[in-house]
Amino acid sequence: MSKHQITSDRTTIVNTLTKLSPGAMVDIQLSANKQQRIKAKLVGYQEGAYFAFSLPQHIFAQQKEHMFEGKSCVIRMIVEGDAGLCVAFKTKLITINKKPQIMLFVDYPEKIEFIQLRHKSRINTHLPVVITEQQAASVSAEEASSNMLEGVVLDLSEGGCRIELAAPSQTLSMVFVQIVLRFPLNPEQPIVLNGTIKSQQQTNDKLRVGVQLEANKQLKAVFSKLNMFNHPSLAA
Repeated sequence: MSKHQITSDRTTIVNTLTKLSPGAMVDIQLSANKQQRIKAKLVGYQEGAYFAFSLPQHIFAQQKEHMFEGKSCVIRMIVEGDAGLCVAFKTKLITINKKPQIMLFVDYPEKIEFIQLRHKSRINTHLPVVITEQQAASVSAEEASSNMLEGVVLDLSEGGCRIELAAPSQTLSMVFVQIVLRFPLNPEQPIVLNGTIKSQQQTNDKLRVGVQLEANKQLKAVFSKLNMFNHPSLAA
């Protein structure tokens, strides 16, 4: 798959957009002025018919003069998982429901534009992981352990990973993190990785975080040894 594509192929559009999950945050550009953009939350969609987004009341109050039936807009969103895509499409507002909450309905797109975000291929995993904030040398072991969170790695590459955490009820304040990753074939020798949290998404009782990893020779060696990049599941 090339890094940047525009397609009208129905199968490609459907296969790409069905990877979206309710609760995902989207960016809505309401006019040609790129500064006039708002954040909304994906509620759901009906293939070939519409997309539905929820909008905070105060945002609607600020922008309602720009929202009306037939209004053109551009939707931008991130498709997580092994896809790692930024998807954008032009559409029109179908209608706005004001009760019990503000809901925007837009036409399902006939054409989409997408950019592949990841430079490295990823594999789907379910590896146990411990994540904590990168600590200064002066921090005690007790303080460090109190900030540890356990979860699973949903997908992994040499350059990044996506982690699902069960404990947090809200987004994490930490940015620079340390990850302890254990592979089933050699759990006694975990790989310790440093990274930066780039995205967070709350889904029900789980928090999913996207982490950009610093280069690590051990992880690179694991990928090379297992020849993961030639595995059929990595085909674009």
